[in-house]
Amino acid sequence: MAELLTLARPYAKAAFAYASEQNATDDWSNVLQMLSAAVQDEAFFAYLNRPELTPAEQVSLFVKVLGEQSSVSVSNFLTLLAENGRLALLPEIETEYEQLKSQNNNTVDVVIESAFPLDSVQEQKLAHALEKRLNSAVKVSVEVNPALIAGVVIRAGDQVIDDSALNKLEKMRTRLLA
Repeated sequence: MAELLTLARPYAKAAFAYASEQNATDDWSNVLQMLSAAVQDEAFFAYLNRPELTPAEQVSLFVKVLGEQSSVSVSNFLTLLAENGRLALLPEIETEYEQLKSQNNNTVDVVIESAFPLDSVQEQKLAHALEKRLNSAVKVSVEVNPALIAGVVIRAGDQVIDDSALNKLEKMRTRLLA
């Protein structure tokens, strides 16, 4: 997984730099999301990777998928990926692109995993505390995971704050077995 992200990063940076110059970061975000979804579709991916398809034919398939959202710059980007055999990296490229976009907008996507559903007041308090701690705006999404027993696990980029009962029990078990 880390290797795929390493390969995808330069393409995402190039796409983001171009989109920023053109004031089209949201348009590119939508396009990359569609391209990523297409690659993740097993039937499409199998058809795309037939040995008889040339890179130009692969690009034309993506252009058909995009329809009106296709542009010369997107076609050029896809051509570069196809010629280098990197079309399978589109989901990772989209992920990296979205991270770059968030960093540029000084926002952080935060996932709060909770043992129980949070009400809006709890969610707002956590969001406010995270904004202070991370020194940027946060977009919060909440997932319920009863396996945590109690508490929360907060993921913000590569930072993880694990304040769950499950984690505390695991730490206690490790100390007792040591």
